[in-house]
Amino acid sequence: MKKAVLRFGTYSSLCELLSFVLCWLILTSGHFSIAFQGNLGWAAILCPLIFVYFGIRYYRDAINGGTITFLGALKVGLLIITMPSLFYALIETIYVEWIDPKFYENIGLRELDQFRHTLSPAQFAVKVKELKQQLALNNNPIYNFATITIFIAACGAIISLLSALILRRSLKPETASAALQN
Repeated sequence: MKKAVLRFGTYSSLCELLSFVLCWLILTSGHFSIAFQGNLGWAAILCPLIFVYFGIRYYRDAINGGTITFLGALKVGLLIITMPSLFYALIETIYVEWIDPKFYENIGLRELDQFRHTLSPAQFAVKVKELKQQLALNNNPIYNFATITIFIAACGAIISLLSALILRRSLKPETASAALQN
């Protein structure tokens, strides 16, 4: 199991790094809408999690003789997801601490600019206060690291659960009796 977890956790982590760098290069050009940037960010976070499915399938077929229980598959998936969760949180925290310390502030300013045109002055004042509180939290590296780790781990847990449901496979009765006879 260790081999499959390390292999597919590494694949997913490297894919997270590649998608992060690509997003950074694309988004620093400044030619895209906030909605597009948000969607691209979601894709960069979630697409590498496909390796959870492939890791469980690899473990089932190549290591475990073509069978895996639901709980076994879930365990493999959850173990795989720990690597990209921690890795992406580390990348993001390094990025916002040393490469672009105004990252969250810039996002907040763009959001405020949109709200300025759509909210009443009273609602806008409340939104400014909320965004300032969120910015203070996001600028804390420990909070930032923890929330990103938890978020990606939660997404990965959902993917692990779905993959375990799809990939579970037990021995067929005739195969099980033949295995017991040998």
